[in-house]
Amino acid sequence: MKKEIIELRKLMAEEGIDAYYVPSGDYHGSEYVNAFFRTRAFLSGFTGSAGNLLVTQEGAWLWTDGRYFLQAGRQLEGSGIELMKMGEEGVPSESEFIKGLVDASDDEYVIGFDGRVVSSKFRKALSEKLSASDKRFSFSIDKDLGGIVWKDRPEIRPSKVWELPVSSAGIDTTEKLKAVRDEMRAAEADFLLITDLMESAWLLNLRADDILYTPVFFSFILLTQDKTYLYVMDGTLADGLPERLSFVEVRPYDEVYMDISAIPEGSTVWLDPATCNCALYASVPEGVSTHEALTPAALMKIIKNDAETEGMRHAHILDGVAVTKLIRWLKETALTIHKTELSVAEKLKELRLSNKECFDLSFETIAGYGPNGAIIHYAPTPESDAEIKPEGFLLVDSGGQYTGGTTDITRTIAVGPLTEEMRIDYTYVLKAHLAMAMFRLAPDMDSSEIDKAARAEMDAAGLGFNHGISHGVGHVLSVHEGPNGIRKGVPSYPVKPGMIMSNEPGVYIEDSFGIRIENMVLFKNDKEGFIVNEPLTCVPYEREAIKKELLTDEELKYVNSYHKWVRETLSPLLDEKTADWLEAETAEL
Repeated sequence: MKKEIIELRKLMAEEGIDAYYVPSGDYHGSEYVNAFFRTRAFLSGFTGSAGNLLVTQEGAWLWTDGRYFLQAGRQLEGSGIELMKMGEEGVPSESEFIKGLVDASDDEYVIGFDGRVVSSKFRKALSEKLSASDKRFSFSIDKDLGGIVWKDRPEIRPSKVWELPVSSAGIDTTEKLKAVRDEMRAAEADFLLITDLMESAWLLNLRADDILYTPVFFSFILLTQDKTYLYVMDGTLADGLPERLSFVEVRPYDEVYMDISAIPEGSTVWLDPATCNCALYASVPEGVSTHEALTPAALMKIIKNDAETEGMRHAHILDGVAVTKLIRWLKETALTIHKTELSVAEKLKELRLSNKECFDLSFETIAGYGPNGAIIHYAPTPESDAEIKPEGFLLVDSGGQYTGGTTDITRTIAVGPLTEEMRIDYTYVLKAHLAMAMFRLAPDMDSSEIDKAARAEMDAAGLGFNHGISHGVGHVLSVHEGPNGIRKGVPSYPVKPGMIMSNEPGVYIEDSFGIRIENMVLFKNDKEGFIVNEPLTCVPYEREAIKKELLTDEELKYVNSYHKWVRETLSPLLDEKTADWLEAETAEL
């Protein structure tokens, strides 16, 4: 058993805690977190972005989703922590598992966690599940035991905010606040508590660097009809707020708990239980009602305005230049330059950042060669860094943060000769990708129909993938934006015109290779009233891997049209040799 788990158990015994829960989030329910919040990774050794750890005196378990099954299996080996594969047959959820522990106990069972990093939604659902038992249980929500074990835990060092100009944001803060307050009135909410970091950044048209790859800052916002309170850490506003935000009252970050506890009796506060941590939720006084739903800001920011859309288009073209240059370099130097996954990731980073409009990556680059490509969210480390041989597939999933938008693209690149199996599997992934690209969503259709159409032929061929086909993308914000997303078996938030989302089917052959093709697309209405999608990602597909005879005439026409657009868009921005290479790469099939 890992020594960190042993130390945690000692503290649990001292505090009278039977089971201790460590999720992967921060005080705001963020997906990607500041180094300070990587307690679950520190305790377990599993470094994926999604995973929840549960520890008792008798055992330890880690839940993660299909993206990370292979990675988690490797990283947990020898740790004494059992991998719980979420969604797999026979694998209970965290709540079901904890209920089993409570049911088996003769005494009152105490579940502990740091209430600042556990959402009120999770605690409520867990409490309801446990209440079905006739056994006694209680929560201890004020103990950050993982933080005590983590002696050299990194500090939070807030970054300085910077302004996103209205030319990029499209709408100024006063207009956004007016629209948000209109929704508050309609819901009869006296207060609106914004806990999601992306929503705060979007509402104020401010960005920062408190979280790696995500340009946000630690903050809470509390709104009334005539007041705007902003809670930030020391150093965030070292130069003060911009003059345009002079009406905002700035308060210390932790004072939000005190101010929530002071809301007058009879009031109603609107909050999102998925991002409002349970310690903050517990601050709501008796006699104050809660309106628990996605906030107006959350629903407004997923519909991109014209300025945001144009910025995203421009960012994807700049990104296309960088990725296209990388692909040419990989192919033309396959036999002459020694490469590893990390060196490829570094090369792509250099290509992106060579453009002054790119200020960061949007997530850690996934460069998986051969068997590593089959690990869905693999990221190379010095220990795992594989040599890239002049054969087979290299899967590269990457993105950039540009002043005009956020990108996310996956291309599976032939770095040498391919097997027949590789070409067949690639073409079926391409067919799934094209099924979504060409899908016309009728007004009365559920978004899940897109997923079904994309998986149909792959399922028939005995192929499939264990992740969603689509996620939302923020505008100079998080590369994974909710609530919009399309996943198999999960109710989908309705797709609406103005959303920017991914199209990313894949195939993962364990210990052999992985294939994923990902474009960002803009949803919009066509002339007949159907919702269709326009590709924003501007990079060719892998020509060497396509088995033309497996494509229908309609699919072939789409590929040729897409390649023509890529060629005509990127060629004027490329050097002559790369433009000539692209012309051959995008020639009609």
